Amino acid sequence: MSGEHELVVPVKATERTVTQDDVERNDRDPSSPKITQPLSDAPRGKMEIEEKKDEDSIYWTPPELKKPFPFLHYPTIPFPDKLCGRRVPFKLVLVLLFAFSAAVTVVIVASELQFGSMDSTRVKDFLNNANTQYVGDGGLAFFFCLLLVWCSISGYFLLRTGDIDLFGFFHLLGPPGIGMLTQGLFTTDMNAVYWDGPKQTPGMYYTFGISIPLLTLGSGYLVYIAVSRNIQCQVLYDTISWGYFGAIPVTILKFGFAGVLEELGWSAVMFPQLLHATHSYIAASVLGGVVWGIWHVPLVIGGGYNNNINPFWAAFVLPWMTTAWAFFNVWLRVRSWSIWPVVVSHVAHNCWIELLLDPLVGRSEYRGLTKLAREKRAHYFVGEFGMLGALSYMVCAMVFVDELNGGWND
Repeated sequence: MSGEHELVVPVKATERTVTQDDVERNDRDPSSPKITQPLSDAPRGKMEIEEKKDEDSIYWTPPELKKPFPFLHYPTIPFPDKLCGRRVPFKLVLVLLFAFSAAVTVVIVASELQFGSMDSTRVKDFLNNANTQYVGDGGLAFFFCLLLVWCSISGYFLLRTGDIDLFGFFHLLGPPGIGMLTQGLFTTDMNAVYWDGPKQTPGMYYTFGISIPLLTLGSGYLVYIAVSRNIQCQVLYDTISWGYFGAIPVTILKFGFAGVLEELGWSAVMFPQLLHATHSYIAASVLGGVVWGIWHVPLVIGGGYNNNINPFWAAFVLPWMTTAWAFFNVWLRVRSWSIWPVVVSHVAHNCWIELLLDPLVGRSEYRGLTKLAREKRAHYFVGEFGMLGALSYMVCAMVFVDELNGGWND
């Protein structure tokens, strides 16, 4: 028969949709009456229902990936051309925020020049009592070179495949594995890492670890919500109620596991080693924070860890945020002596974002991104990849630089 089917049926038969099965049946039986009705796909009704549901849903459905290098083709949210839909140009906002960042940097550097980290008795005590942990210049070079090789391998496969579950986990094993290997090869005292809890007032340090990320990040979200008027309580409920309210324990366990692994590399080894090498709280925080942020770049660009915004913007802002955040984490490490308050801070930071703050502006780890959040370009402003998140941690850094240099009463 010809490629186009000319079928004739009684008028009553035309009341129903002609499917592919009807065509095949007609082909097998040439004596059957022919129909003059257009052929339509059987699942069309189902597709129309799904399309209708998608139109009614508050959540945005991203397009499918089709290219071999996912990082170039992830569904990205365009850059804002206005501030949260208002007439303030986004470029002007960038200029003002970078000017503010420069001012904060000047204040931090001035504080360092005025006091100096070695004038801080807390830093002195930490370095003197943890002198057996220092791996020396050779150990530091070994740590950073091996970390670079490890990240290059995992980063290549992340960029090539976009498989963050497999190669992201391989990437995550780098800092703890290399950190413990460095400590074991270049020192004879693994206990110098100090595996116990805080020496004094542990409740205070754990409380700081939980509350400071919320207060710091929350201030940025409050500014954004006030300007954009984008607050979505329904998404917060959808997130918390996911899996019969299983989102809370699942999120804590997930980030708890990742936080312990990361901080075995950063707070247990890298930051103390940089303190020993530089004798400067600020230099150790800046250098360590930059390394910490750049380590995330393969995950951001290759693994899709970017909240659907432009991955190169996310890869720029995240090291900015981790560098500022490092000041607080190094403060926790020096003041408490222990890595565990820092682990709590890391886990709390991620959990507050995933379970409370991001859902309030329309992004749920378990439900997806809402159309309104995409329209408002929320995550160029808030969260780990937003300017306000980085700026909030810069203000936090000023506070704790002052405290470590004796600005607070003991």
